[in-house]
Amino acid sequence: MLASRGEYGRSFVYHRAAAECRPDAKYLYHSGSAALAAGRTDDAAWYLDKAVSLEPCDPQAWRKRGDMQLHGLVRPEEALRSYIRAIHLAPDDLDSYQSAGRCVLNGDGPAAAIARLRKALPPGLDSLRAESGVALALPGEGCFEEAVPIMLDVLRRSPDDRSHLNQTLMRALADVYTGLRDWRSAQHWYERAIAAGNDPAARTAYVLYWSRLGDFERARRFYRSDIEGEESIHGWRPAARLWQGQNIPGKILRLVAGDIYYGDALHYARFAHFVKEAGARVILESPRRIRSLLRTIDGVDTVVAPRDPVPPLDYESLAFWMFYALRIPVDRMIGRCPYLQAPAELRGAWRQRIKAISGINVGIAWSGSQYRIRDRFGRRSMRLEDLRPLALVPGITIYSLQCGAGRTELLESNPAFPAVDLAPDFPNTAAAIEALDLVITIDTSIAHLAGALGKRTFLMLPYDACFRWMVDRDDTPWYPATRLFRQTKPGDWSGVVASVVNALNPRAPRR
Repeated sequence: MLASRGEYGRSFVYHRAAAECRPDAKYLYHSGSAALAAGRTDDAAWYLDKAVSLEPCDPQAWRKRGDMQLHGLVRPEEALRSYIRAIHLAPDDLDSYQSAGRCVLNGDGPAAAIARLRKALPPGLDSLRAESGVALALPGEGCFEEAVPIMLDVLRRSPDDRSHLNQTLMRALADVYTGLRDWRSAQHWYERAIAAGNDPAARTAYVLYWSRLGDFERARRFYRSDIEGEESIHGWRPAARLWQGQNIPGKILRLVAGDIYYGDALHYARFAHFVKEAGARVILESPRRIRSLLRTIDGVDTVVAPRDPVPPLDYESLAFWMFYALRIPVDRMIGRCPYLQAPAELRGAWRQRIKAISGINVGIAWSGSQYRIRDRFGRRSMRLEDLRPLALVPGITIYSLQCGAGRTELLESNPAFPAVDLAPDFPNTAAAIEALDLVITIDTSIAHLAGALGKRTFLMLPYDACFRWMVDRDDTPWYPATRLFRQTKPGDWSGVVASVVNALNPRAPRR
């Protein structure tokens, strides 16, 4: 339960207590997994090593041990040995091949990586899976062009479209072409993957593909004809209880805005308004740390965290899918901002702390979730030092809204970065943003919080940006006060920051 809320540190404490009571492989494995999620690499190594020593035939434990070695301790050789062991125990698990592929990509090129992985695999395994593992790993290293011919060759040599391997590669190939902005090829491979069989991930990706291109109506039509009501798309929620726009005056509906990721919850919670408009009592589910903010949204009766007790429900819905399910005009669903506000008791204090100046007060955030840290096409975080040119702009005072691991960069920067360190929680961050003139941020929860508050925001996007920011535009209908600044080369933030500096006008009136 704690892990589902993103509270990995506390999750580890409880798993560790269970392992102390009963030190079998199951509890040791879960302790190691929780420690790894919490960033406690040494603890993760101890528990996972102990788990595989007690249960050496568990492929899941070996794969998690490989993840710990690769991402936690940065020991690719040791990680490869763990992944190979997982492959030996579960030779059809493509995730292990992909993880092994990451270990062998060391700058010598895909051909050398494939040869090395083939040599490492147990005898008798299909070599196509070695090639597929390297091909699936390449996009995460920013090598999209190199992945294309390998994937096409594997598909040519394995013509059974309905095999799990081929369906995975078709969907991956469509994602690669999306990253390369070859929209026609991406559409072709998404449609091939959908035609090949029952692949919910491919159909979901196809909806996001049309949303990325700004064709919301086509995305909605596909959802209604091919996805609506499917339990496989909506998780554990039974289809009979899904709300798809039925008549619900007086009913109780749980709207699931998010569970772990704050940005998604802040983005999609806006749809609570339409549930309330339909006459229901609205229970909004979101990560615990932003509940007090989401209570200010029009239409929300109660906000709960995942797995909190709730009264008996009549309906429930994932907020994300409501945009596609409801027959409400697109402009009406996405153009209403602001739709939340900071707690009233905090606003005055932050207006006193961030006082009006002759120039402008600017809040910055530069580091988000690390889950895409290895993907230079889609990586959303930058280094604080990349924002150094902002410090040279006359007439601005910089405030850091950064929390988490990225905050260490500010505290240890040399020379010191001229930003006031706020490090507030979400309610105080909202009040601080309301007191600022401008927010400059990468694509993280701060971008969604500032957008939902209606604050003027400069959003810096990676080359392969999230589908919601669409393509070839510097504005977004989701947040009318937000301006987009996009990378023109994968991984290059210097051009983005230069454009932001050029757009700053210290003499602009306060908002």
